[in-house]
Amino acid sequence: MVLPDAGGARPDAGGQTPDAGGGTPDSGEETPDSGGGTPDSGEETPDSGGGTPDAGEETPDSGTGTPDAGAETPDSGGGTPDAGQETPDAGSETPDAGGGTQDSGSETPDAGSETPDSGGGATDAGAETPDAGSETPDSGIPDAGEPPVVSVIDNWGFEEWPAALPEQWFGSKSNIESGSVQKVTTNAFEGVNAVRLTNASATHRRFTTLAKSMSAGRYSCTYQARGTGDVRNAFFDDDYSSYSSYTSVSGSAWTQVAYNFNLAADVFDTFELIFSVRNTSGDHVIIDDVRCMRAAEPCDLVSCESWERCENATATCEPLSGRCDIGGDCNEWEACDDAHTCVVAEERCVRHADCASTPQTPVCNTPTHRCIPGDPCAGVVCSNPATTCNPTTGACELAAGACFTTFDCLGALPACDPATRRCVAADHPANIVRNGGFESWNIYSIPYQGNHLIPDYWYGIDNGVADPGTEIKASRLVRYTNAVHGGTAAMQFVVPIEVAERFSTEKFNVPSGTWSCSYRVRGHGTLRHRSYSSGGWSPQTDFLVIDSDEWQPVFFRFTGNVRDWRLFFYPSRSEADRDHLQVDDVVCTKD
Repeated sequence: MVLPDAGGARPDAGGQTPDAGGGTPDSGEETPDSGGGTPDSGEETPDSGGGTPDAGEETPDSGTGTPDAGAETPDSGGGTPDAGQETPDAGSETPDAGGGTQDSGSETPDAGSETPDSGGGATDAGAETPDAGSETPDSGIPDAGEPPVVSVIDNWGFEEWPAALPEQWFGSKSNIESGSVQKVTTNAFEGVNAVRLTNASATHRRFTTLAKSMSAGRYSCTYQARGTGDVRNAFFDDDYSSYSSYTSVSGSAWTQVAYNFNLAADVFDTFELIFSVRNTSGDHVIIDDVRCMRAAEPCDLVSCESWERCENATATCEPLSGRCDIGGDCNEWEACDDAHTCVVAEERCVRHADCASTPQTPVCNTPTHRCIPGDPCAGVVCSNPATTCNPTTGACELAAGACFTTFDCLGALPACDPATRRCVAADHPANIVRNGGFESWNIYSIPYQGNHLIPDYWYGIDNGVADPGTEIKASRLVRYTNAVHGGTAAMQFVVPIEVAERFSTEKFNVPSGTWSCSYRVRGHGTLRHRSYSSGGWSPQTDFLVIDSDEWQPVFFRFTGNVRDWRLFFYPSRSEADRDHLQVDDVVCTKD
């Protein structure tokens, strides 16, 4: 079959490898008794006279009688049993543990509300477990409640090492090699571990905490350092702070280093404390006990509305900039609305557009903030030929049909001519994508597929390994005329499958510069795009889910000065309810 002359438009069947050859081809998808008497287990005489102490290894309290906790007669002879229902040993006083747990059984020792049996001595039951209740423990040590916060820095003593690096350290701003951060298990300042930082060069390296949130305020920090080298500090919130001066450490004795900083505002999930080290040798620089505390402020006890802030000088809430509680918090020409925001008052203005509702006075007199007669465009000169003065705003804006780049061309004309700064059709010479409107089609012989009608300058065929090309079956490409974006035809993809397959232009060279591109898509399915050239692959875009009869634009940019550039489409999951997928007006113009 003699193929028609497509003006060089035949599919690229060459096997050349592009200049960037290194680009990886796209895969196409992508208790005891105490009475009031002598305590049970101290060194004093036990309850039954000169008997042996309750819980020792000798004979129990009642001599040869039954031990205290047996079912026989209790230790005081015929007296009232220690833990019976009668009045307890201590007369009118309350027994140690409520219901009176007996002396030496396996029960937990008494933890009543009075002073425990053992005082500062041994507990009743010898080796038994002391009472773990909420009252004062048997050991006589007072309950201290929750431990005090000693540092706002997590894992401040470097005690936790789940792997090769300390927990809560080595944040994103660290640039020291991970192998230069080591656990030290001897001669720690506190606990059992410290951290060694190694950087023998004179160029500093950063070791940081993991990113965290921090409240605004002033912070005072101290830490211990030893070894040999220089260390200093800074922090990162949304930018790097200035660094403190270096402290040089030398020797095995710990040196305390101080570092203070201020956070002007709350920091959310980005704060990292920085240790900067250089010139390390010998033991290098060993760090431990990083204690940072925020200074208390008057506003810590004050709660303000979302539109207010607390002033520490007065410990009162004041409106934020542009917010208000009463009209007096705003400028003279503003009013305070229900959202506590300062807005332009009626019959006042800050720009010409505020006067649009009063055609007789369309100009805003900015010194007085009042609308007056006049022409908003008087004296306005627009230097760019693509712009004109908007009579409502008095500002230079893009004129109708004008453009700075293709991104400005949202109507029927999709491309921007850089020479005239006007939007033009896809077939304009400013568009470097040949047959981007899919107007020209011809029959071509596709290897292993036979003859098929395909658009000129598309269906680029390469070797598919180092030089990827089209892989979609030619039978899935249809000339579509039912609804087009521009011209008389569009490309229809009939791909009711889940695996996307590449469809590309033939490759061509692109001059240097920045190129703005777009295409229009409609129908029902998914689609993404990507490009490949001597510069390698472009970033992979996400699949766009399309389910509409309206044409929607997709925009992207790339940098030129490349050879063998080609654009790929990856259609998939198309459905017949909207005629599958249609693409039209593929354009790329120079900015």
